[in-house]
Amino acid sequence: MGEATSEVKKSYARRFARGSTIVFTTLIVSSVIGLILRIFLARTLTVADYGLFYAVFALVSLFGLFREPGIGQAIVKYIPEFVVKKRLDLIKSSITVLMLFQVLFSLSISLILIAFSDQMAITIFGTAEASLVIKILSGWFLFVAIFYTFKTPFQGFQEMVPHSLLGFLEIVLPLIFAFFFIGIFGPSPANFAFAYLAGLAITSLIAFGLFLKKHSDVLSAKMRISKPLLKKLFAFALPAFIGGFGALIIGYMDTLMITMFRSLPEVGFYQVAKPAASLLHYFPMAISIVLFPMISELWARREQKLVGQAMHIIIKFSFIFIIPAALILIAFPDVVITLLFGSEYLAASIALQILTFTAVVYTLSAISGSMLAGIGKPAIVTMAVGITACFNFVLNLILIPPYGIEGAAIATFLSMLVGLSISLHFARRFVRFTIPSSSLLKALGGGLLALLMIFGLKLIIDLPPIFELPIPEFFVVMTPSLIFYAAWILRTKTLTWGDLLLLKNAMPIPKWLLRVARKFIKPKG
Repeated sequence: MGEATSEVKKSYARRFARGSTIVFTTLIVSSVIGLILRIFLARTLTVADYGLFYAVFALVSLFGLFREPGIGQAIVKYIPEFVVKKRLDLIKSSITVLMLFQVLFSLSISLILIAFSDQMAITIFGTAEASLVIKILSGWFLFVAIFYTFKTPFQGFQEMVPHSLLGFLEIVLPLIFAFFFIGIFGPSPANFAFAYLAGLAITSLIAFGLFLKKHSDVLSAKMRISKPLLKKLFAFALPAFIGGFGALIIGYMDTLMITMFRSLPEVGFYQVAKPAASLLHYFPMAISIVLFPMISELWARREQKLVGQAMHIIIKFSFIFIIPAALILIAFPDVVITLLFGSEYLAASIALQILTFTAVVYTLSAISGSMLAGIGKPAIVTMAVGITACFNFVLNLILIPPYGIEGAAIATFLSMLVGLSISLHFARRFVRFTIPSSSLLKALGGGLLALLMIFGLKLIIDLPPIFELPIPEFFVVMTPSLIFYAAWILRTKTLTWGDLLLLKNAMPIPKWLLRVARKFIKPKG
């Protein structure tokens, strides 16, 4: 029995590692392309025009709340259950319900935005130029509904290759069209909006084709939209819908408040700090995308013990591995910003450092939220997100007028801490798992010591820059500091030999790396 349980654990570990690796790799590639797109915008447009585009983009995206009332999350939750029960009819019916709500709501919102675009342009953005951008992005908003109708089910089926491919195309096609439109018509916020519209239109067609190819059996199944099914979907969807509203407030309200209380150039600075810090979000996003349906499957199979064990391990690994990336952004924000966006955006440096701390907190929050959603407790996730959003809204009102983008970054960090404490508290009430407090404290201590080492070396070392960037200093300072952090993690047994063996069973690890680790960690027995 014990061997069988061990094999099941290894099987899920391999599936989780494989899926997370695929999603993480694609997200990293997509993030690089997304950064290239933003860099292209930042270096092609003026700071004010760059700020205008993303201010309008934030406004239109905020209406994503009305696109569908949480049914997409319900489908990701229940497709694994329907697959276990072999109910293709319920899968088809659920996707049909999703499509009806997505398209009808999106069409309504798009028409409203187009009808009032002139008034909104003057009232909110203070320039008539915003009107055309609003109209174009309203069309983009409608295609978002079609795209996510066919992308969302792939996550529920735990098919991470097509899910990740569509996410990649969603980013790369707007970049290709941006080069095309700017090359022909010249740089302007409206032409970038056209690039987003054209890119997503093509991606939506590809999403439909992929789903048709892989799941023709679902499309050919009988459709039974019954009251019990609707009740099941909406019981999960309604809390997710409310939580989505809170998430949108957290994601876009700071940008809109900077627009209203400060200036468009400051929006541009913030929209440099935010995506740079969001590079750290891709790791927890990859985990969450894979973890949500997998937890749902384990819960449907009544494997509660495995859920608890998975939570303990994933929290531990995630925190340990995200700290080195955070150290780079905290220690060298000027290098990151100048290298990516240009020296004219260096005013975003402090905001980037603050948002980097936020990204570390977000990692733990995303993991606990995915677990709660996976076991069918979206109301708890909604409550945590809602309270976080309220804190974020109030703190933005207090901090943005006097402190600008740094105030917005502080508001996001403090509200995320509140959300993390709530989600972890309730996650432990529903699933028995231990928070690896000792490992987290050791990793945090090692990160702080490494950070002190970085700043100490920066004071001592003064190397000539390359292309006006302190690239030699960066490598000379970061290399020993990251080696110190890795040695600290192994020497303090923050990672045990059992942890490394679990990683080895889940994914390929070079033998030389295990030999090095063995010098620091002695296997038991």
